[in-house]
Amino acid sequence: MKEWLKNWLFQNLANLITMVRLIFSVWLVILAIYSQQLFLMFILVILCGIADYADGSVARRYGIESKIGGFLDRMADKIFICLTITILIWRYLPQVEVDVFWRFLTVGLVAVIILLEVFLVISGILGAIKGLDISSNQWGGLKMVFQSVAVFLWFLSLVIEFDLKIKIFFFSICLIDTIFIVAIYLAIKSIDSYYQRWEQKFN
Repeated sequence: MKEWLKNWLFQNLANLITMVRLIFSVWLVILAIYSQQLFLMFILVILCGIADYADGSVARRYGIESKIGGFLDRMADKIFICLTITILIWRYLPQVEVDVFWRFLTVGLVAVIILLEVFLVISGILGAIKGLDISSNQWGGLKMVFQSVAVFLWFLSLVIEFDLKIKIFFFSICLIDTIFIVAIYLAIKSIDSYYQRWEQKFN
C-alpha cells in the first residue's frame, strides 16, 4: 500500500468510522421499514453505539481531531437519533399494548426531541457561517448518551416483547419516557451553553 494512502487512512480513520455508523443507521431504518428483523436491528443499534464511542476515542487518542470530523460526528448522531425514534413511533409504537396517555406522551417527547435537534443543526450551521465556535459541549454529549440509552432500551424491549413473548413494554416505556425528558433538559442546556459561548465572543 502506498505511503500516501496509509497516511490518508490514518488521518481519516475517525471519519471513516463515523461514515460506517451512518451506513449502519441507514441500514437500520431500511430494516425497520421493510422487515420485522428486530434482533438484527437491535444489533445494529449496539454497533452504532460502539462506532459512536470509537470514532471520538480514536480521534482523541491519535490526535486526528478535526472540525469536519466533529461536524460529521454530530450529524451522524442526529441522523441516527431522529430517524430511529421516528421509525419507532411510526412503525412499532402502534404494535404494543400501552395506555393512551403513554402513547401521547411518548409521541410528544419524540416530537420535542426532533425539533430541538433540528434547531441545534440550524443554529450550528448559522454559527459556522458567522465563524463562531460550534464545537460540542458537555451537555450535548450527555444528551446523546441518554438518547442512545433510550433507543437501546426501546429496541431491547421490542425484542423481548415480540421475540421472547414477554410483556414488558408497559413498564419499559415509563423508563424510556423518563430518559427522554432528561435528554430534552440536556438539549436545552446545550443550546443555552452555545448561546452563552457566542454571547461572550461578541461582548
